Amino acid sequence: MNQDDFKLLIPSRLDDPPKFLWWDFDVAILAMGCMALGIMTSQVFIFSAAGGVVAMAYQKLKAGRSRAFGLHILYWFLPFSFGLKRTPPSSVREFIG
Repeated sequence: MNQDDFKLLIPSRLDDPPKFLWWDFDVAILAMGCMALGIMTSQVFIFSAAGGVVAMAYQKLKAGRSRAFGLHILYWFLPFSFGLKRTPPSSVREFIG
């Protein structure tokens, strides 16, 4: 065996979030959700354009923040807990102790 058989490709971006085309997956879900709403209301072009605008605005909003920015927003602004058993309710803003 020669040296070329032992060359390995090591990915340099192992910790990148999942992508759909050029967007992060959570941004793509927003665009596809708006497009699905447009299909249901028979206004595909309007809702697809609105989905693109919403996705780009969300992408700019989350730029420079943590990868779980969307989960943070859902935790603080939804009135119910969505599976986070170990965290206190978001309505409790101050703790004594």
